[in-house]
Formats: sequence, structure tokens, C-alpha cells
Amino acid sequence: MAIELGLLPDQRIAIVTNEEFPADVQRVEYYRDQRLFMLVYSEEGEPEDELMHYELREDAHERVVKAPDAFIVAAVPGAPLCGYDVPLVQIGV
Repeated sequence: MAIELGLLPDQRIAIVTNEEFPADVQRVEYYRDQRLFMLVYSEEGEPEDELMHYELREDAHERVVKAPDAFIVAAVPGAPLCGYDVPLVQIGV
């Protein structure tokens, strides 16, 4: 899975991936101390929530800490765009 992180003009973060999501994304959790994102899906149990193994650099970390929420987009070649405007829950100090 390729992942790109961006910052929208309204200070929300944008996470773009090239793979389909296995279910609707309910929220994004950001673990500050590890600098990792987890996508939390609306269906409990199946599929499991997905930890994105993509540790952020310091400058990106600072932007994410200030972001009010997230916009998630799946841009799969040959498929329509799929996006979610979801809460960004920050965990840790």
C-alpha cells in the first residue's frame, strides 16, 4: 500500500492511498509517541483496524498534531475515488 500525506488549506490532513479500503473508515487514530496512524473501520471484528507502518518526520508530525480532523482518499487506478471526512483522534502525549 502506497500512502501520501498532505495538508489541506483548512489545516485538515489528507491521507491518500492506492488501495481500496476493506470497509468504511470511521476515524483515524494518531499515536503521537510512535508517530503512526491507525485506520479504524466501522465494522467491528471484520476487517481488523489497520495500523499504517509509516512513521512521520518531525515537520509532518507537528502538522498532524495541529490538525482538527482528516480526509482519507483511496485513489485506485481504474476505480472511482472513495473518500471519508473523519475525526482525527490523537492518542498519547
